[in-house]
Amino acid sequence: MVLQMRPHFIYKAMMSIYYLCAKDSKKAQQVTLDFTTYLRKNFTAIVSEDTIPFSDELEHTRAYLALEQVQFEDSLFVDYDTPHKDFRLPPLTLQPIVENAIKHSMDPEYAPLRICICTRKIDSGSEIVVEDNGPGFAPVDDNFEPYIALANICNRLEMMCGGKMTIRSRRKGGGTVVNVIIP
Repeated sequence: MVLQMRPHFIYKAMMSIYYLCAKDSKKAQQVTLDFTTYLRKNFTAIVSEDTIPFSDELEHTRAYLALEQVQFEDSLFVDYDTPHKDFRLPPLTLQPIVENAIKHSMDPEYAPLRICICTRKIDSGSEIVVEDNGPGFAPVDDNFEPYIALANICNRLEMMCGGKMTIRSRRKGGGTVVNVIIP
């Protein structure tokens, strides 16, 4: 279920680095480091059979977003409000949720895309909220058909830690909110 790396994204990241080498070598170095972090976290997740610290997943997500922000420099903005980090979750939980938000929300009609990643301690455990101002999320059944990555996240959350994920439209006319509860 964790084998969700898209070759297209990898090629796009490599081409961004290639063009940055001639334009801005310092930025090319940073993007190369971000890409290395992203790949390392993906490969670690593939072999992981246990939950990981949220801080590791957040580092993975930050590396992914740094790569996307190279392409969408003036169209993608991310806010982090993550004071609560002392919990564990299945690997590849947060990063694919954020990737899904970009994939389905990056539209010139709605640009710029703003994503907010929040965490907090709640009575029943820990909560992660990923909110965007994109076009919104079409309602789906409890199996998240046809969203395979979201269905995988949901299944792994339930199997590995008894967690749950819900997705809803933020407001009429757009925006999506993804809530993840980790007991």
